[in-house]
This record gives sequence, C-alpha cells and structure tokens, in this order.
Amino acid sequence: MESASKFVPKIRMAVIAVLPLGLDVNVEPQLSGVIPTFDITVRTAAGAQRFGGVWAGKGWPSDVRRAAALAPNADVIFAAKVSEGAQEWLAAEKLGWVDEIGNASVATPTGLVISRQATGKPSVPDAVDRWTTTMLAAAEAILNGAPPTVEAVESATSSSRGAVANALARLERRGLLRRPSHTRGPQSARQIVDVAAFVDEYAVAAAFARSKQKVLKIHCLWSDPLEEFAADIAPALNRHGVPWAVTGTAASTLLAPYLGSVTTVDLYVDKVLFAEPARLADLVGGRVVDKGHRIEVRELPTPVTAGGPLVNGVRVAVPCRVYADLMAAGGRSAEAGQHLREVIGVGPHS
Repeated sequence: MESASKFVPKIRMAVIAVLPLGLDVNVEPQLSGVIPTFDITVRTAAGAQRFGGVWAGKGWPSDVRRAAALAPNADVIFAAKVSEGAQEWLAAEKLGWVDEIGNASVATPTGLVISRQATGKPSVPDAVDRWTTTMLAAAEAILNGAPPTVEAVESATSSSRGAVANALARLERRGLLRRPSHTRGPQSARQIVDVAAFVDEYAVAAAFARSKQKVLKIHCLWSDPLEEFAADIAPALNRHGVPWAVTGTAASTLLAPYLGSVTTVDLYVDKVLFAEPARLADLVGGRVVDKGHRIEVRELPTPVTAGGPLVNGVRVAVPCRVYADLMAAGGRSAEAGQHLREVIGVGPHS
C-alpha cells in the first residue's frame, strides 16, 4: 500500500482550494488500512468540522468504487479529477468528493457543505460504449496473458473473428488498448495502455454484469467448506465433464490467503448445468434453498473465466475475475481482493 503521508499535501491543498479564504485545514494520515485514508479537520467560525477522506487516484468510476469499498467509513473521496461517471455514482451513493482541479460536492455529517465547479473548459463526458460479453471475455483473455491480437484472443475465447475484432476495437476506443506508430509488421499489434487502468475498468464492468446474473443458492452439510469442496464436489463436477470454477473468498483463500475463514463458496458452472438446478444440487450433494446456503452458483460469465489455476484440486477462476468479484462484494472481501492484486497480480504485468 502507498503511504498515506505522501498524499497529505495533495489532500490539504485540494480542500483549501474549494473553501473560503482563511480557514484552517488539518489533514492527518491514518496508519492502518489497504488504501490511503485521512482524518480531516476544517476549523470555521462555527467550530471544527471533522470528516474522513480517502484517495482514489485518477478519479475514474472504477477508482472511486474501489476506494469506497476499501474505506467504507470515508465521507469524502479525493482524486486527481473526478470524472462525470464517477460523480454520478458518488451522488447516488451519497458520498462527497473533491478533486485537484477545484471541483467539489461535499455535505458531511458534521454540517460542512461545499459545492464548487472549477471554471475553464468543460470536461469531456465519459464514453458510453457499453461493455459486451465478448469485450469481457477479451479483457479476461488479455489480463490472463493473451496478446491483444485478434488471433490470440479468438483462440482464447472461442469467439468468432468478427466479434473479437469488434471487441478489441471497442477496448481501443475506451483508451485501454492502443496501436503503436508502426502500421505494419509484428510491431504494429495493439498494446495495453495502462495495465492498472485496464484492470480497474474491467472490474467495474464485470461487477455490473455480475449484478444482473441469476443466482442459485444451495445448502450443504459440511464443517470445512474448502476441504469438503475439494474432497467431494470438485471430483463430482470433474466427472460431469463441464467447465466450472470457484471465485470470491474461497478462490482468494486458495490463491492469496487473507481472510480467516470461508463460509460460502462462490461457484461458476456452464450454462447447461446451471439450467438444471435440481440436477446441479444433486451433483454437489445439497438442495436448492432461499437462505442458509453454503454454495452460491452463477453461470460462467465468459468462456475464459474457468481458465484459472488448479489449486489443491479446486479449479479457480482467472485471477482478474476473482479480483472483480471480490471488489463487487465490498467490505472485507474487497480487502481480500486488494491483497490478491498486490500479492499475485491480476494482469500480465500488474
């Protein structure tokens, strides 16, 4: 984790820039956490106004979502420049924000209210190029090591050449891929612009798609979820001969242990098996329930998702998908996601 202390001058100057002249601002870095957080005090004529802040990098929607998930007690999100899409999300979540170019929208629990729009050229609205399933599959293939070429991604995703070409073009329009100045030859292939930004944008898109998926809840009698999953359920799924993979906290525990225990296993299975809940429940030795479940099952979101490593007999989803699912869950799961990203990485060079 980057030290919160190095961001103190940025935070202080950003707050001063959006306040009336003469007010005293004090920023203290918090010494714990997985993301730079701060205790901020603004002294006004009415008394001291205190609130918590968190640094969210460049200020893209993925940046602010991650910051909010990792610092749930923060009242205000700080960033270099909060994008319009991020502003909309923060407004919906009733979170305040301040950026380094002089924009702010803050209403803290202590009564501090700031609303400021910096003068100058209006910012360009965020792209509205919706992520498709093929784009998500292409992103997973690339983040899992496939070169961002039509041939490589077509092979990794089993998608049609036309669909892959379109997906890569759309990722390029989003600024995630670029072509070098060379127009011909082996050096003319697309390249990732910024791996971290690619991971962040993919994670937000994957989380949105996941929120729309149908979920099956299955109850099983077991004392140790991971041990019994590896001993009984994984072999049963393998015998069935369909693609499957574990994600979420169970996957993070196998890849980069962080949380103390796993109570529910998040499982992806292929669409044919998912369409038969009774058969699926029988296969894993459980029953479909509305609550009190130990396994949460979703359809595999892309053909690439199940291509992660085999750990202790358990097939794990590709790391970028595990990371996206953990960040979508928020709270301690998001902390496990950040730990996973720092320990093993979730992209080709992250």
